[in-house]
Amino acid sequence: MTPIYCKYYSSAESFNRALGFAYDALVHSGVAFDANAAWKALTERIAQGIYMGDGLLLPHTRIAGLERPLMAFAACPDGFTGIEIRNKEKAQFMCVLLSPAESAMAHTQVIAGVAKLLLDPEWKKKALAADSDEAVKLLF
Repeated sequence: MTPIYCKYYSSAESFNRALGFAYDALVHSGVAFDANAAWKALTERIAQGIYMGDGLLLPHTRIAGLERPLMAFAACPDGFTGIEIRNKEKAQFMCVLLSPAESAMAHTQVIAGVAKLLLDPEWKKKALAADSDEAVKLLF
């Protein structure tokens, strides 16, 4: 799946700021959903923990009536700040995912696809070496 929004941060970036830009892009993607209800569900999920390991922050939730999954992706070699992560690991990637509540399969497939990319050392190296938003998007 190709993200609707891709961002490359050349220096450390606040998780909250990066999340705001990514979520705004999903809200303005042209796909209809209740943005306030989705934000509430997303923030509840964030409070439960969203660090998946291998440098990935995965704020995600399922939304009733959403026609298809919506994804935003960001790479930040210096790491996202202002978020607690286990073992002092560095969160260098963020994938914001909204999926249809009616399709657990669609949700799982997107998460598995992102995980597969991040487990590929060559892909991860290219993502961290990107120098623009477009360079990150081309990796998908």
